[in-house]
Amino acid sequence: MKPNLFDYATSELSQDAFLCWLLKWGESSFHSVDEELNRIAIEFIDEIFSLHGYKRDDEIKQVRIIRQFKGLDVLAIIDEKYAILIEDKTFTSEHSGQLERYLEEVKTNISTRDLIPLPTYYKIIEQSNHQAIHKAGYQPFTRDRMIKILESHRRNLPMNTIIDDYLHHLKRLDDDINSYQTLPIAEWTAFSWQGFYRDLQKRLNGKWGYVSNPSGGFWGFWWKGNEQQYHYWQLEETVLRAKIEAKENPDIKAYRDMCMSTLMKDSSECDLKLKRPKRISTGKNMTIAYRENYLQLQENGLLDFEKTVFELERYGQYKQSVKSDDV
Repeated sequence: MKPNLFDYATSELSQDAFLCWLLKWGESSFHSVDEELNRIAIEFIDEIFSLHGYKRDDEIKQVRIIRQFKGLDVLAIIDEKYAILIEDKTFTSEHSGQLERYLEEVKTNISTRDLIPLPTYYKIIEQSNHQAIHKAGYQPFTRDRMIKILESHRRNLPMNTIIDDYLHHLKRLDDDINSYQTLPIAEWTAFSWQGFYRDLQKRLNGKWGYVSNPSGGFWGFWWKGNEQQYHYWQLEETVLRAKIEAKENPDIKAYRDMCMSTLMKDSSECDLKLKRPKRISTGKNMTIAYRENYLQLQENGLLDFEKTVFELERYGQYKQSVKSDDV
């Protein structure tokens, strides 16, 4: 495998530099310098316009790049009329109201307040949901969108190492995230779990993300069944757990024990294959049962996704024998 620039330029700052470089190539004056690279840049800009419901009418005469404007990763001002805000998130996500703050800065700053803002959340790995991003007024620009743009021009593009390396970088990420389909479970990486949870979320109404803890953390997925009122389900990679919240119960221990007893009874009657926890603790979130072998395999040892989904659906659909009011 030939050396790839983005094996070494791994920080978000490096990706910011690539995005600035690509945006700048959108200026019409560069059409005569590298026609195809200019077209790629214009398509990238047009895609951002389209995400916000705008259509560019005139050729792009100027792209003015400002980095770290009030903390924002990239600000690209198009012909002194539009302001493309790009907050670049690779291994991190939005926090502390930063998206709203950046947009407000652009809307109110004397140098940018007359521009039409196009706030964009650039994300090349998976994220459980984009609700907070949309609420902040941003549109997500995902890995698959950029791959589509770069691949559509690849045959016409003379060898450009930067574009070629970035496309290979994104496609390798794509392969890593989809590797849960082609690797034995023992060889799954953090990316594999992200791909599995991403596709599982399309079938189960849940959320997922990384959970840090003193023992090293894990990638988790959690959801609540339609028929269960007092507990929810949590995948901790290869282990399925039933969890309860006891924040409003005056006797947490009694509540936990009753929930556990009820669930073990239901497990026996509905063949849920659950076991009592090896160590029973008391706290805000408590495990009351677990199962280690919920992942279903094909004969070749790889994950059988459909059978696994079917198995997990049973946990959300079985009818709880005791209502929460009785527990």
